[in-house]
Amino acid sequence: MLISLTRQSITRVASQSAKRSYSSTSPLSDRIVVAVGGNALQRRGERLTIENMLKAAADMAPTIAKLASEHELVLTHGNGPQVGELALERSAATFDVLGAESMGQIGYVLAQALSSAGVTTAPIICQVVVDPQHEAFRDPSKFVGPIYGAKEATALSQSLGWVMKPDGEYFRRVVPSPPPKE
Repeated sequence: MLISLTRQSITRVASQSAKRSYSSTSPLSDRIVVAVGGNALQRRGERLTIENMLKAAADMAPTIAKLASEHELVLTHGNGPQVGELALERSAATFDVLGAESMGQIGYVLAQALSSAGVTTAPIICQVVVDPQHEAFRDPSKFVGPIYGAKEATALSQSLGWVMKPDGEYFRRVVPSPPPKE
């Protein structure tokens, strides 16, 4: 089972379950995957800081801890806002390096919050292989980084060569995000 956590759905998650489709020696009832979006670690319009991410993670930790007490749990997360913020700080870094850095950062933040709720975690950083000819490189669509007004988005696009697209009433940078091959 895959459960996606947003601020609106986090309290609903604890009551959902799935049938086991694997063998396990665990006394827990089911293995579930909880996916936390990168935006769930930041309130729109707030500055993306470690303190704000820790606060957001602490807010969701009790619900995740309840799930972990009843199920085998795999927690995964998005990283769009975080990797975009890191890209602003290190313009020479490539997105594979920034992605790994944001995975470590978010894994640490979630591990700290869950530890405070009594859950032992083991954050893992992974790599994927993508098709360099994938359509996503010609038409990027993955939002990263903060929101900008129209004038600021145009200026950033012209001065830095960023691709910017509307995200609600604002604009955000978009980068390629092809599906993994491996």
